[in-house]
Amino acid sequence: MKIVFDHKFGAQEHNHIEHYSAKLMDVRDDEIDDVLNQGWLTDLSDDGDYYWYQCRSTRCNLEKFFSKDSILAEDNKSKDDVVHYEFDSDVSDEVIENIYLNYCNHHKYTDNFHNEVTYWLDCDYKMVYCYQHKPVAWSKLRMYTENAIETVLFCWNYNDPKERIGHKSLIHELRWAKDNGFKYVYMGPGYEQGSIYKSRINGFEWWTGSEWSTDKNKYIGICERDSSLKTIDELSEL
Repeated sequence: MKIVFDHKFGAQEHNHIEHYSAKLMDVRDDEIDDVLNQGWLTDLSDDGDYYWYQCRSTRCNLEKFFSKDSILAEDNKSKDDVVHYEFDSDVSDEVIENIYLNYCNHHKYTDNFHNEVTYWLDCDYKMVYCYQHKPVAWSKLRMYTENAIETVLFCWNYNDPKERIGHKSLIHELRWAKDNGFKYVYMGPGYEQGSIYKSRINGFEWWTGSEWSTDKNKYIGICERDSSLKTIDELSEL
């Protein structure tokens, strides 16, 4: 494997900034666990190919994870008053996309996750959540190895916000992964205030760039700082 850098922008006359991205190329299957352990995750390009990118990765160490919450219908039985799930569901692409569009509209997002909704790798699976017998949310799970899985994307139509399906789905997926022998669930990058909730998970760890940390207070402070920065000058002072 090798690291390839794309030097996008730089400034040195009035501010000192170097803006670049790093991609990891030619990763063998037997290197994937090590790559994940060094802060790399995968994303999909506009043509559906995947690539490895470096980020403030977050994960749950399942050895330390526990939850006593009863959050889904037991034995996956349909009940009108609770959420139940279907693993690798054959729900239609149209339903999946409509839930995604409602999710974007609720959060006032642009189509940031179009590629992940459009393209699916052989190792990608979906967990569909139903309420009152209707699909209302779904998660995209990427199974890297027998040890590691990533919660790539979660979308919910928010028709009934009090159900808190986002929280329920994450706890459920962590429990499901632990029951199925995985060691780590990677929970995507940890940026801005919208990622603070991840730190409330038992077993939470975040990638500093050189090591995995369990310092939740430092992580929260950095996420809050992410959201507070408004100008190039502020960014250059970091």
